[in-house]
Amino acid sequence: MTHKYSAADISLVLGVSKRTVQIKAKKEGWPFTLVNANGGKTASYSIEDLPPEIAQKVNKYFAVKVIPQTSAAIKGSAAGRHISEVEQNHKKVQLKVRQDSLKNLAGMQGEKLQRALSKVQIIEAVKEFQARTKLPKIKSVDEFCRLFNENVISLNEEVYSVCKSLSRATYLRWEKTYNTQGVTALAGNYGKAKGSGIIDSNLEIKEFCLALIQEYPHITGQRIHELLQAQFNSKYPIPSASTCRHWLKTWKNENSSLYMSMFDPSAYNNKRMTAFGSMSANIIRINQLWEFDSTPADTMLTDGRFSIVGVLDVFTRRVKLILKPTSNAEGIALLIREALIDWGKPEIARTDNGADYLSAHITTVWNSLDIINDITNPYSGWEKPFIERFFRTFSHGIAELVKGYIGHNVSDREKISARLTFAERLMEKREKGAQKVALDVQLSSTEFQAFIDQWVDSHYHHTEHSELGCTPFEKLTEQKQTISFIEDERILDVLLAPVPSQKGFRTISKEGISVDGGYYIHANLGEYVGERVFCRHNPNDIGKIYVFHALHGHFICEAINPEIADNDITIEHAQEARKLQRSKLAIQRKAFKSLAKTHDVSDAAQKYLDFRTEQTKGLTAFPKPSKDFTNDVISTAQDALKNKPTVPEYSQEQINVFEARRKELEIIEGINTTTSVYKNDHHKARCLTIQKRDASITNLDKAWLHKYRNANPNAAKMLDKSFSAQSTNQK
Repeated sequence: MTHKYSAADISLVLGVSKRTVQIKAKKEGWPFTLVNANGGKTASYSIEDLPPEIAQKVNKYFAVKVIPQTSAAIKGSAAGRHISEVEQNHKKVQLKVRQDSLKNLAGMQGEKLQRALSKVQIIEAVKEFQARTKLPKIKSVDEFCRLFNENVISLNEEVYSVCKSLSRATYLRWEKTYNTQGVTALAGNYGKAKGSGIIDSNLEIKEFCLALIQEYPHITGQRIHELLQAQFNSKYPIPSASTCRHWLKTWKNENSSLYMSMFDPSAYNNKRMTAFGSMSANIIRINQLWEFDSTPADTMLTDGRFSIVGVLDVFTRRVKLILKPTSNAEGIALLIREALIDWGKPEIARTDNGADYLSAHITTVWNSLDIINDITNPYSGWEKPFIERFFRTFSHGIAELVKGYIGHNVSDREKISARLTFAERLMEKREKGAQKVALDVQLSSTEFQAFIDQWVDSHYHHTEHSELGCTPFEKLTEQKQTISFIEDERILDVLLAPVPSQKGFRTISKEGISVDGGYYIHANLGEYVGERVFCRHNPNDIGKIYVFHALHGHFICEAINPEIADNDITIEHAQEARKLQRSKLAIQRKAFKSLAKTHDVSDAAQKYLDFRTEQTKGLTAFPKPSKDFTNDVISTAQDALKNKPTVPEYSQEQINVFEARRKELEIIEGINTTTSVYKNDHHKARCLTIQKRDASITNLDKAWLHKYRNANPNAAKMLDKSFSAQSTNQK
């Protein structure tokens, strides 16, 4: 069967006017057949004769199967069948349109909906009136319009408020629209057609205005008018300032989400970004996911404005917070260490991509402990919504009641300042360039940290959570789950911060380890006196430091500062330290002595010289070209040598006599210089003193005795006193 469609049918499929289809058919020469229709004949187009792309759309729209054209089918087609097919297809089109219109009615509201429904009531009332009076259609319509205009027809007041009067032409137009286009078409299209304004109708002007909004979201209609004048004054008619203002307002209303995403991304994320479902739907156990984040505290403290670094266990909603001057790797590492010790090991740690969260030693901890670090995208706070919501709960709750509250934003800060008197505001600005702070600042960072901990432990963990349906404490205790803890706390020492200055390195002295003017001690430090160590500390517990060997890296002890830790140094501490020190030295000395016995190194220097001699004995330098050097001094010396008197020559017999005499003199000198063996320096000094009194001594002995008396004045006095007494007795 060959299916045929009118220009009106095709226009519905293509979404254009009937006239547009007729012009296109005539221009492209579509084959057609004239068939009888209301008011005369109209062109009917066979599906096989339509362009392929249009035929495909028509088939898809009406769900009609294309049957290949054959000569027998063409010859057997009768004019009556053509008319029947066209009418049937026309009815299908009208039914399809009315059904689509009915679906669109659900989204219609306000005056449009009221107009459409009122006109439908009038159409149905006319049909009922015609069936009841049994008048011809035109006469029944005329009579109904007369009665309607006289308010005789019983209809709702809303119908009369929408339609003040009714004529035959108006009714017939409504009826045709209702049958061909559906109920929504009865709402009408009042007002200016969309896109027909002076800005929307000119693509270049419209794109220029949109570019201005993109670059300057705060731009006004007046500025757009002025910039359009500068850009297109001689090219296009320029819309007035009021037109620009109206267009800008309309565009913002129609594109509110787009405009908000450009003008205020944070507000868009909070108000417009889709947030269907729950981010915690797949979190089914404790420590499955931790979220980390940092935020500046909205409270000014006596030592400045601090940041709050927090971690939240998504399943139980437990939180842990620490206060730091800035959100840095040191504070985050300390928070991780405390959470790992108190809560156990998480499976996933979700952080943002800030440098403080991606530092090398924190990344090493994640990898070493088999913890997955889930890094969110930049500027995507909604990817860790639970810790963000907690910070809002805290900052917009009890934090607003703390002394020193400075507001969440500039507007809040100005309102707080406005509450101060003029004199107080002058005092607030007393330091030029200093940051303004509330005048009632009373809390220090230590006190505020204690306040935060108390609020979390006593209030938040024991207050019902709207999403959990119970308190975080109850959620934790009701779970019968094995939690993985890190048994050896030393593994987590890498998360502690190095002590201030010298990059954490210290040399152990006799008094202990010096940090910030105080000394930290432990008995185990006794055996490392004089050695280099590396020290870490917990800023929240400054009375203790963790000591590691600087060279070997092993843990030594937890040294304490007795003055800070309120722990007195007893004699037992010192004795234990000395005992360990002596024990270590004894072991080391014994090891050295054992090595000395094993290896004879007494003649190490001579062995080395012999080794070097053996290495270099075969080396001889090639002779270099040379020449005699002479000057006046050398010439004079050479002349003197030439004039030197000759030395008499001795016979061998005379030389033998000289040698025998020399030996005799040596024997005599040896007898005269033979001395007794001294026991020590004091014995020698006593002997020399006696010799000096009885006989003369050599100059060398005199010098030694003089040096001894200077070095030992008490011994010299005793010698003088002793020999003085002996001289008196002899007399």
